[in-house]
Amino acid sequence: MNSGEILRKYAAGETDFRGINLKGIQLNGADLIGINFSEADLQGADLVLTFLNRVNLQRANLITAKLSGAYLTQANLQAVKMADVDLHGANLQNADLRLANLELAILIDANLCGADMRGINLQGADLRGAYMRGANLRYEKRAYEMANLRGANMREADLRGIDLTGADLTRADLRGANLSEVLLRDAKLTSANLTEVILDGAFLTEANLAGVNLSGASLINAKFERAGLMETCLNEANLTGAIMVDVKLGKAQLVGANLTRANLVRANMSRADLSQANLTKADLTDAYLAKANLCNSNLNESILTRVELSTTNLSGAQMQGASMPNGDIHQ
Repeated sequence: MNSGEILRKYAAGETDFRGINLKGIQLNGADLIGINFSEADLQGADLVLTFLNRVNLQRANLITAKLSGAYLTQANLQAVKMADVDLHGANLQNADLRLANLELAILIDANLCGADMRGINLQGADLRGAYMRGANLRYEKRAYEMANLRGANMREADLRGIDLTGADLTRADLRGANLSEVLLRDAKLTSANLTEVILDGAFLTEANLAGVNLSGASLINAKFERAGLMETCLNEANLTGAIMVDVKLGKAQLVGANLTRANLVRANMSRADLSQANLTKADLTDAYLAKANLCNSNLNESILTRVELSTTNLSGAQMQGASMPNGDIHQ
């Protein structure tokens, strides 16, 4: 069936085209709102600027299809095959993308606001500048596998408030992205690049951030309970008011970081570099600072109760009003 036949039948009121072979078809700019293309073969199809609002593409094959600028709001894209597809600037607001395969897809500046993306595969996808506020990528045991975003390019993407619980973001590029109040519990961020990312108020409880680059990041009031930050780079990061109870910061780099009022109770910071860091009013009760470098840091009014400082480098550190390990207030 060719494009002319499809358009004539659709204009006559027919919308059910499930399982049809439309490989390579050209329907760019067409109005196909509400059409049923479930399980159809649309590999390599030209659907640029096509109106596909509320379309049913469940389990359809759209590998290498061109959908730049297409309208796919509230579309059913469950388990769709969209590897290497071009969705540059497409509108996928509130679309159902559960279990969809978008490996290596181009989603630059795409609108994915409110989309259901549980179990999605976005490995190696280009999501630069994408708008994903309110999208759901949450891992649900026995229902949806973790979202696969390994190696995805999400530079300057808007990810505010999205649920990335359990997501795999290994080696993802998130430079300059906005992840304020995002849920990253149990997420895997090993070797991801989060330089100058915004994670204010984010939930990173038990997240794996080992080896991650968070230099210059904004992490104001972020929650890091029991997170793994071994050898993580947090130079010049803003961690004001961050909750970092039981966090693992062994060999982490925190040069010039702002940890004002941070909660670092029982934090493991052995061999961490905190030179020139601002720890004013930070709570380090029972923290482990063996061979940590706090040279020229600001510890004014900090709480150092039961902290072992015998091997810690405190040369040039300011400690006025700090509560010392023995209970004395440093003058």
